[in-house]
Amino acid sequence: MLNYKIGYACSPISLQYRTSRSTILKNFTEEKFNECVNENLKDLKSILDWNIKNNIYFFRISSDIIPFGGHEVNNIKWWDTFKYELENIGNFINENDIRVSMHPGQYTVLNSTKESVVTKSILDLEYHCRFLDALKVDYTNKITLHLGGVYGDKPTAVKRFISGFNRLSPSLKKRLVLENDDKSYTIKDVIALCKILKIPAIFDNLHNKLNPCDLTLDEILSEVASTWTENDGAIKMHYSEQDANKKNGSHSKFVITKNFIEYLGQIHHLKVDIMLEVKDKELSALKCVNILNLHPSPSIKYSQWAKYKYSVMEKNYTNYKYCSKIVNSPNTMINIYEAIDQALLLPFSQGNFINTAEHVYGYVKKYTTMKEKEIFFNLLEEPLLNKDKIKLVLQRLCKKYGQNYINESYYFIY
Repeated sequence: MLNYKIGYACSPISLQYRTSRSTILKNFTEEKFNECVNENLKDLKSILDWNIKNNIYFFRISSDIIPFGGHEVNNIKWWDTFKYELENIGNFINENDIRVSMHPGQYTVLNSTKESVVTKSILDLEYHCRFLDALKVDYTNKITLHLGGVYGDKPTAVKRFISGFNRLSPSLKKRLVLENDDKSYTIKDVIALCKILKIPAIFDNLHNKLNPCDLTLDEILSEVASTWTENDGAIKMHYSEQDANKKNGSHSKFVITKNFIEYLGQIHHLKVDIMLEVKDKELSALKCVNILNLHPSPSIKYSQWAKYKYSVMEKNYTNYKYCSKIVNSPNTMINIYEAIDQALLLPFSQGNFINTAEHVYGYVKKYTTMKEKEIFFNLLEEPLLNKDKIKLVLQRLCKKYGQNYINESYYFIY
């Protein structure tokens, strides 16, 4: 398969690193600000380092990396204060051929009918641009934005967006890319505007399902590709799946292997970097990277199974035995992940949940106090009601008593 860059957004869930330390506005001080930025940048570097060790070369940096980065309260020249740290991270990105992006939130609306909102949105967008510029990364590293509201008159709203775009700095114009959304602007709308502004369009597959246009998928992909130039780098796309148990637009907990393989078949003729928008973040990114590896080493198969095994056991013991069997046979990672997916999608099973919880408890039972044992088994009497509390208790016990094999698994995530 083609060598796509696979990415995820902002905050890994299995690592201890975080890049969104901040403070409340009324307590904003330069000292507190500098402390937060320093720790955020350290953890960003640690995340990027972990990513490349796991063949993940695409990452969305949190908008919160600089507290109140686009807010008027912040007049600190952080790009000077942290010049060395920012350039060090940028060098690491450039030397390792990593691609990064940023994505301002829902309140950054460039086509608002209110000038105050537009002004704040421009400040926020310029902050994101300043951050990427401070890293000294090239213009293949983008800032993604939605078009905004319709306000009852889409043509006029689009004209306001163009007006707002014309107020942006030259650097920001080179970094900005537009994405279709799930309610207001279809990918056809986005492509049309991107051609006027001469900036790239990002195709989000889930948003297109919820807010389709009259173009075929092949037409969409061709039109999207036409908006990207060599200076923009590989086409950037967003991939996500609908959480079947939540409202439309809610991202799934993990990438389903079968669906992702089908998606790759649809875009195989394009040079694309894929940003996953999924709840389990780096775990699905690692999964997709491994799916692309047609000849995985036994160590990759065994290490991944070790991460998932108790999450599978908790769902269905028959599936657990089947997965154990195929891991020890000459199967690809696709076969293994498909079997794991099948198990993780099963509904709650009280018997399997209890058996797995007791199995995990077995790792710590010789260390626990009588009180800890009593709490665990009292909760286990009503597993459906207490399932989250039970796993939280087990997680605390495994951390307290140094059971790294369990701590590093995905049992407490799925």
